[in-house]
Amino acid sequence: MSSPSPADFADWQSIRTLTAIYNRCFDKSDADGWAGTFVDTGRLEVAGEGVAYTGHQELREFCRSRGWGILHMTLDPEVTVTGGRAEQRCNLVMFRRHENRERPTLMATGRYADSLVRTPDGWRFEHRLVELDNRLGYTPGEPT
Repeated sequence: MSSPSPADFADWQSIRTLTAIYNRCFDKSDADGWAGTFVDTGRLEVAGEGVAYTGHQELREFCRSRGWGILHMTLDPEVTVTGGRAEQRCNLVMFRRHENRERPTLMATGRYADSLVRTPDGWRFEHRLVELDNRLGYTPGEPT
C-alpha cells in the first residue's frame, strides 16, 4: 500500500475535519452549523426507512427536532478523492447522553456512505446515506 501524497493527506484531513464538525454540531443542536456541512442542495438519507432531508432548511429542521443528547462517533474512514469530488465510507456509533450525567446508552451502530464536493469554502457533503444496524428507539425483545 502506498503512502498518500501531502495533497491527498490534506484532502483526507479536511474531509475528516468536516465529519467531526458535522458530529459536534448535531450533538450540540447547532442546526445552522450542521446544515452548513452540506452544499445548499445537500441530502441526508436514512437507508431502508424512507427518510430523507434535502436542502439547508430541511436539514436545520431535522437537527432542531433531535435536540441535545446524542453523541456521534465516526470510525475507520475510507476516503477517495478524484479531483473536486470525494467519497467517504465510515462506521458510526451513536450514544444517548443524559442531562443527569447517567451512563450514556448505546443508541445505534451503522455506516455512512458519503459523496462530497470541493467548494470555495472547502469540502461539503452532497449526499450522506446512513445505514443503521437497528431502528432508533428499538430495544431488543420489544415487539416490532
